[in-house]
Amino acid sequence: MNLSTFTYSGPEAVEMIKTTFPKTWQHEIAEGQIFIKALMKVYNLSALDAFNKYLRTSGSPTNAISTLASLHLMLEQSKTSIEIKKLQDEQLQYGNQRASLEESNSISYEDKKTLRAHYSSKQNELQKRIDKLILEFPVFGTKTLIVETGLFD
Repeated sequence: MNLSTFTYSGPEAVEMIKTTFPKTWQHEIAEGQIFIKALMKVYNLSALDAFNKYLRTSGSPTNAISTLASLHLMLEQSKTSIEIKKLQDEQLQYGNQRASLEESNSISYEDKKTLRAHYSSKQNELQKRIDKLILEFPVFGTKTLIVETGLFD
């Protein structure tokens, strides 16, 4: 069995796990993520390659569905983390522009005021998007998620 012949998608696998294990599905996902991460570390593989290796050696469709659900959520978490980092970098750029603005002597007071308001509103808008992504971020297992909000307040 390999990923190309596997008939379920990641979201379908997650729904199957939620249906099959309604009370312990998060534990099942966390266990699958630990397993995938262990394969990644031992064999120096990407998450997808680790899952393919598991499929080639396992043969258990039930465990494969659970592991696929774990892989899907890991990849979603990774995408969300990358998006949050990108928004934080953009937010930092506006902060740097605002700091440069304050040091500039060639810009009038009124223009500084207008630009300051623009940079602040952009930072606030980005922070709201970051906060929304963080609230939607799926967290499973016993790891603690540390969130730094209000970077530029």
